[in-house]
Amino acid sequence: MTNSFAPRLLLVTLLLPTFALAELSIRGVEGDIERNVRAFATIATESCDANERVVRRRFRKLEAETRESLEPFGHYNATITTTLSHGESCWHASVEIDPGLPVVLRNVDIRIAGAAASDTAFQPLLANPRLAPGVPLRHAEYDRLKRTLQIRAADRGYLEARFSTSQLDVWPMDNAADITLHLDSGPRYRIGDIYQDQDFLEPTIVAGYLDLEPGTPYDSSDIVRAHRDLSDSAYFGHVEIRPDLSRATGDLVPIRISLRPGNRIEYTIGVGVSTDTGPRFRAGFRNNRINRKGHRLITDLGASPVIQGLATEYRIPLEDPRREWFSVTGALQNEDAETFNSEEQRLGIRWTKAMTETWLRTLSVDMSNESFNVGETVDTSRAIIPGIMFDRKVADRDVFPLRGHRLGAELRGTDESLGSTMTFAQATAWFRWVRAIGKGNRVLARVNAGVTASRDFTTLPPSVRFFAGGDDSIRGFDYNSLGPKDADGNVIGGTNLLTASLEYERHLNGNFYGAVFVDAGNAFDDTDFNAEVGAGIGVKWRSPLGPLRLYLGYPVSDDNQSLRVHLRLGADL
Repeated sequence: MTNSFAPRLLLVTLLLPTFALAELSIRGVEGDIERNVRAFATIATESCDANERVVRRRFRKLEAETRESLEPFGHYNATITTTLSHGESCWHASVEIDPGLPVVLRNVDIRIAGAAASDTAFQPLLANPRLAPGVPLRHAEYDRLKRTLQIRAADRGYLEARFSTSQLDVWPMDNAADITLHLDSGPRYRIGDIYQDQDFLEPTIVAGYLDLEPGTPYDSSDIVRAHRDLSDSAYFGHVEIRPDLSRATGDLVPIRISLRPGNRIEYTIGVGVSTDTGPRFRAGFRNNRINRKGHRLITDLGASPVIQGLATEYRIPLEDPRREWFSVTGALQNEDAETFNSEEQRLGIRWTKAMTETWLRTLSVDMSNESFNVGETVDTSRAIIPGIMFDRKVADRDVFPLRGHRLGAELRGTDESLGSTMTFAQATAWFRWVRAIGKGNRVLARVNAGVTASRDFTTLPPSVRFFAGGDDSIRGFDYNSLGPKDADGNVIGGTNLLTASLEYERHLNGNFYGAVFVDAGNAFDDTDFNAEVGAGIGVKWRSPLGPLRLYLGYPVSDDNQSLRVHLRLGADL
């Protein structure tokens, strides 16, 4: 279809008439001034075969149009010479400009009256160095200040602000200009009663997304934040927050929040592939609003040749649903890797709370039952495992960030006195970092570390042991193929883990990027650390879901292995 369409498009293009525009030469000015002169000149839009009477009529306007185009830049005393001629095929107009000295600001009187007179948020605007005596006049700077003052006043709650005087006087003969700009802010409004126009959630749930307190000064940044948080909650399909000036009493302005429900039920289906687990299928179900209390149900089913699992979470929002929630979780998982086999059933409870704007803390208790086969060990473990996890993510964007990092740590463990078949304490930490360097370049780094203390290592299931190697560990080595071995040479995992990676990425073309990387580390026991090293090259495609990566990794520290292909789709942080 493409090949047959192209000749037709070319034919149509050839048959269309072409209209050459008259040539306009501008001399004496450049940059923004030259572009403004050309934009004002109506003769520049006439074609070469335009009627002579029309062309000459427009030429007679050229000097006045040029003079008008110079005034916004402060040039009121320019000397302008225009000429018009007709060549063999087209008209030619020219304008010679001597802009002269620009008009200079002489008297600048910018004042704020009313409640905003003592508001420090306006002080930087009043001290504008581009609108000071002795500075060349630029109309755009004057207009920008007026607009900024109006916006700042509205943002800060001065909802009746107006200019009592707004005047720009130009005296061309004196080469001077005077500015008089007086803003009467009126009172600063405070937040009054908050009304909710919705009936599908308990009002306390909506209130939990608001940092708006009756009696506090009105600030649009609080309104913007509330709108963003409500929109991101997945409860609402439409969010509108506005001050209701018609019901203002004194300096109190009511806030009206109009909400419409979003999709209650969501289904997701996805496919993917990685060299660790092979092709993957995923199906998800989500009920965003089980009841008026805002409870949610999230279920995820995943299947691949290596890992099959079903996980579900029942989430209950607490006092601040943005930052605190309680959840009950359940999971069934079967993993059949080269180094171990395991079947796990897990039931847990979680209490997640945002300690700051970026730090999340999760307290958990998991009850698990895991049957496993590692090396020559075949066993079943049962455990009640309390834990605490901290996680922090800061990034300029969720997908393909140019600047950001993620930092986290987890401490968990159990004891036979709790009814578990094992005793251990384990700490893990992780760090990921990305930074753009110049245009089209990024550097990515990651570190993973863990340490385990146990009474009897052989009782620990694979979910507690550490392994290394694979797409997100040490590339160039198979998935979970690295770690301590038993007497028969089987990898059985270790009590400790330390891996690190450094990657350089450069833009190639379109959404494609090239990369080079080096990974190092291993799983190990005690202090018997023998780092394995993998290095290689890769290509990435920047998809809407995140980067799709294809790497060729070489096991630098192992002469008995060859290149390994790694394919992975996932976020950078």
